[in-house]
Amino acid sequence: MAKRPDMPQLLPPGYQTTGEPFTGNYEVIWSIYIRCNNLQKLHKVHIPALEALIGQPHGGKGWTIEKEEDSDPNLKRIIALQRLGGPYDDWFFLDFMKTLYRLAPVWRIQARLDPSHPHGVYVMARFQQEKPASAAPAIVDALVELEASFTDELGDESGRYLGSGQRIS
Repeated sequence: MAKRPDMPQLLPPGYQTTGEPFTGNYEVIWSIYIRCNNLQKLHKVHIPALEALIGQPHGGKGWTIEKEEDSDPNLKRIIALQRLGGPYDDWFFLDFMKTLYRLAPVWRIQARLDPSHPHGVYVMARFQQEKPASAAPAIVDALVELEASFTDELGDESGRYLGSGQRIS
């Protein structure tokens, strides 16, 4: 059988695989654009509506609000990092999928569901809509990734950072 090409997955600089299956922790990275014209409305209306659907993936730490230059002032990007302890378990995937579909009915999904892969299981889900519903949360774009936590493997100093230099914790 011919080997299938691997999925495109961003790995941290300096990460060296041993070729052995990844057995560390996992994480889910949430990146969501919400149509909203001010931060107060984002915090009081949209984020509570979003969390009513998916819970608090950030574990109570709150969403990181990314300030992007040259972006639509009516779009706000919020980001959260959800940590999943232990080696991959199929429940991670099942819970991930259930949470996605509470948020929206249609997603584009790419996945490598091979827990023996050196980079672990990787699932990338994307949801986009040009004109969000008028009801909160007015989600325009969402990218959600379930992946191995290379931050744990490399030590905390390698963590995740946004384009603005802001750290996701």
